[in-house]
Amino acid sequence: MIGFIRGYYTIVVEGLDTESFLNYLIRNKIYVYNVNRIEKTKIQFNINRENFKKLKKIHRSNKFNIKVKKQTGIPFIAKRIYTYRGMVICAIISLIILMSTSQFVTDVYITAPEGIDKAALKKELYIQGVKPGVYKKSIDRKIVRDNIMGKFNQIAYVSINVKGTNIFVNITKKDESQNSQENSNYCNIIATKDGIIEKVVPRSGEALVEEGDIVKKGDVLVNGANTTALPEVWATTFYEAKKSSNYIDIKNQRTDNKKKVYTISFYDKKYKILRKIKYKDYEIENKTHELKIGDYTFPVKIIESTFYEVKKVENKIDVEKIKEELSTAVLKELDYTIPVSARIVDSKDKYNVNKSMVEYAVTVTTSEDIAQLDILSKSEAEAIIKSNLKKKKQEEGEQKSSNPQNRPINDIRNEFKEEDIKTNNKDEENQ
Repeated sequence: MIGFIRGYYTIVVEGLDTESFLNYLIRNKIYVYNVNRIEKTKIQFNINRENFKKLKKIHRSNKFNIKVKKQTGIPFIAKRIYTYRGMVICAIISLIILMSTSQFVTDVYITAPEGIDKAALKKELYIQGVKPGVYKKSIDRKIVRDNIMGKFNQIAYVSINVKGTNIFVNITKKDESQNSQENSNYCNIIATKDGIIEKVVPRSGEALVEEGDIVKKGDVLVNGANTTALPEVWATTFYEAKKSSNYIDIKNQRTDNKKKVYTISFYDKKYKILRKIKYKDYEIENKTHELKIGDYTFPVKIIESTFYEVKKVENKIDVEKIKEELSTAVLKELDYTIPVSARIVDSKDKYNVNKSMVEYAVTVTTSEDIAQLDILSKSEAEAIIKSNLKKKKQEEGEQKSSNPQNRPINDIRNEFKEEDIKTNNKDEENQ
């Protein structure tokens, strides 16, 4: 260890009678250690830096071949560092920059199941501070998780994992059973689409629409229906499909001219190196260059945008052929849109041919049941039942007051007295 701190040389001596050379070194007080014979005429030993200076003088005045095989120790390492000090300083600065940038987020990757709005989720994460350029340790995962789950009812759990400079957000969606409340066997009947009411068959509940009423999608048609006796609501509905296509096909044909524009992206900020593009028509191809080392992604990216000059080439297509294609496409769309249970009443179609466009539109009139269940919770069902009972009591009260058998005796007597007075007055007038 002391030898490593002070520094030592590993020397190889080659020649005849190498033992006499070692004896000569000892007589001159040049101390060596770790002596090994490599061959008959070759030996190897270690010598410290002070004695190496004396060995140099002897080397000039002897017949042996002496070579320095290795330099070991802190003084030699320091000498090498000083020699390449510029490179070492750059390496240290690069290491500091690398370590500092590794503490910031470069990219955020979101994995969400179908039914979750990814754009809204990304926006909310950005508001919560989960975005490129943010210090990783400043993100409180628990707070972000609670806020996201509070704003999105469909989300059961949010997993936020940090790997290198990247953040991976995994979303777990709630089961349908978790989203649903405790339901009753009562429901409202709502309209599945716009239409004109034809007839209402209210097997249960209170009908809120009549024949000839115009309803919109989502309107309540029957209130407080029972799921054991579902009403039917038939309406006239309309389906329209429209397709258009150019009968003059315009294609872009690239010329030999192209220009490249570079954009430097640092975290979520972009700096474009401006270059004038004088092409009237062009196509763009983007290519992103980024550097990754394992899970670490450097925050600097270079986006290479290539602008290709193009010229427009027109090619006329047979109009009748386009009409056939549009007709097939429109009928296929209507076949997919119109329910199987709907009865087609009428259909109208029309072609429009403009300067470069062919348009085909079909309007189909159907008759169908537009009733859709909207299951009520127990609290909503109880409120409807109470409301119906209240109405019944009011109706029964009105019927009782109009029936003489159920009326109070005093009211009946008063009516008889009034009739007697009227008859007496008439008799007096006749007399």
